[in-house]
Amino acid sequence: MTLSAEKLFDELGQQYEESYVNNSGLEDVIDCALKELSPKSQVLDVGCGTGKPVATRVARAGHDIHGIDISQEMVNIASRQVIGRFEKADMTTFQPSMQYDAIFTIFSMFQLSHSQTYSMMYKYSEWLKTGGLLVLGTIPSTSLVDDESLYDALGKIVRHADLLFMGRRFLGTVYTKDGWQDLFRAAGFVIHLERSFAFHAKPPYDKEIQDHYLIIAKKVVDHALMGPYPLPTSYRGPHPLSEAAWAPFAERLVRDEFDAVLEVIKGNKKVLDIAELPIAMAKRGIEAYSLEPNADRKKVQIQQAQTQGVTICSGSAEKIPFCDRTFDAAVAMWILHYVDDLDKSLREIARVVDPSSPDSRIVIVQGAPDNEVVNLLNDVCAPLSAQNTAIDHQGYLLNAAATVFAEYGFGDVEVFRVNAYCAFPEEDLTERCQKAAEVLAGFWFRDDSNFVQMKEALIPHLKLHFRDRPYAINDEVAILVAKPLPN
Repeated sequence: MTLSAEKLFDELGQQYEESYVNNSGLEDVIDCALKELSPKSQVLDVGCGTGKPVATRVARAGHDIHGIDISQEMVNIASRQVIGRFEKADMTTFQPSMQYDAIFTIFSMFQLSHSQTYSMMYKYSEWLKTGGLLVLGTIPSTSLVDDESLYDALGKIVRHADLLFMGRRFLGTVYTKDGWQDLFRAAGFVIHLERSFAFHAKPPYDKEIQDHYLIIAKKVVDHALMGPYPLPTSYRGPHPLSEAAWAPFAERLVRDEFDAVLEVIKGNKKVLDIAELPIAMAKRGIEAYSLEPNADRKKVQIQQAQTQGVTICSGSAEKIPFCDRTFDAAVAMWILHYVDDLDKSLREIARVVDPSSPDSRIVIVQGAPDNEVVNLLNDVCAPLSAQNTAIDHQGYLLNAAATVFAEYGFGDVEVFRVNAYCAFPEEDLTERCQKAAEVLAGFWFRDDSNFVQMKEALIPHLKLHFRDRPYAINDEVAILVAKPLPN
């Protein structure tokens, strides 16, 4: 029987510290990281355990330590032993109230799925100040899994590995050293130090493999959600857009970004919406203008907007039919990957918003780098396309937007994430995978001559995905808000 992380560490408690606290290799790496921190730095310890050795050494060095752990027993022990703030929290849902100078995550990620691990690397980057340190400890997969057939196609990841820790078995995800290096790079980190060494736990656990791999890396980007890094050098070109492709996908979306966007523009009076949100704006008393370049989607929008006081306009993102500085806000939700000319579209959006008003803002909604829908389409469908095999890089779109908007006076840029997912409630796994393959492949590749092949190729990936999250595929959102810089 495999154990959850919470149950495992609740059971282990103080026994964990007694078996693993004397780790000179880990202590050396902690000390190397502490030497790079300014006095009284803010430090987060993810999976803090009993507080030893990480939180203890951080606190003794004069820094403010905040520890989180899935185990209440571990939190209780850490709170008794270390001066700092400790709380029970699941790292995958934790939402910090600040950015940190350093984050330690030491042997705390084995029980995450691959998707969760990938997402956590971006969250660490989001939680860190630019220039902040991420210190990670793990055991490479090559020390734990010899069977090459269990690795992914690139030979860097083993999902659902049967792992042993302190006599308890659990399923986890493990990576080669190259696999970890890829994760750091994608999330905007540069590795400064790597250490590998053998660790010998105290009996009765001295027979368990303990080849430790520790990394200190520095965050070198301003916006983690514009990843994965490095960015491509050019726009891939547009995806086709039709109501026939959008509707089956939209029917399964469970999304929060509408409310998040409406909160951002709650103080604005005259807003241009490009393709998505005009009726909700009008209901809040906003003078809403909507631009929908797609003909069949425009018909749907006109029918919905007739009684809501929304002005539906003809035009496109590349040619917005309004004078300069007409609006105090513009919103473009999930539209940039459909435009023909990205640079021209962004300049048109910026042109019609007034930068002289401190309350003006431009809001762009695209996919986060850990968006599972986009990543499945990029990994499986794009390489099979008969039309365009280039990947869709949502972060490139956001980065391009920030660059152009700054030229027009909107240089105060914030990017934050909002949760969303596609629901696939079918009980039968085969049916669920078939439905998901139809909806996902049809979203961007419905008219591609290799559409059927794409659906078939998605099935094994979806079976693997639904093993970790049975009825949903994340559609994580990145919202960019560009405002005028203060005078």
